Amino acid sequence: MPRHSDTKHRISRAALDLFITKGVTETTTREIAQAADVAEGSIYRHFESKEALAWELFRNHFQHLTLSLEAAQRPHDTLRDKAEAIVRTWCRLAEEDWSLFTYYLLVQHRHLARVADEDNPVQVLRRVIADAMDRGEIPRRDVETITAMALGVVMQPAIHRIYTGQGSNLSDNADLFVQAVWTVLTLPSPAAPTGDDREAPQ
Repeated sequence: MPRHSDTKHRISRAALDLFITKGVTETTTREIAQAADVAEGSIYRHFESKEALAWELFRNHFQHLTLSLEAAQRPHDTLRDKAEAIVRTWCRLAEEDWSLFTYYLLVQHRHLARVADEDNPVQVLRRVIADAMDRGEIPRRDVETITAMALGVVMQPAIHRIYTGQGSNLSDNADLFVQAVWTVLTLPSPAAPTGDDREAPQ
């Protein structure tokens, strides 16, 4: 690896660890330089600012996750297979670089507005679900709610692990997640209330 790339990588990884433990705002460039064992000025040869470094870390993972999920589901024909491919890919990518995945989840609120018009991981799953509804594979319901519920199956355990330090690897539970997501996706449409179901006036 060229020396220039190696230095940038060390700065990025040092910043990543500090951003997770201290927060982006609370981390200083001096601390990043010390952790990376470089001169503080070296940071500015690779990044315009600490904020630019924080953005690049997020943006690179955001794009990689989006493209990976899209590629994973594309070869499959059924919703069941597409959903399973998305879940297993998400778990695998999380465990391949848990620090980067943790950072991605923790700082979404800082950066999502900047990528509002771009394709993203949530939209990949949303399209898959909406297309399945159009094909009649699953009942037609509010696609935003169903997408959020399906995402929550995997994301909530990840968030729990980040904040508590408890819980096993996501990949170890991939089979369980796949089953739970499929249960969410195939929930029947709520029945319309009948006269007997309506609450009697007080």
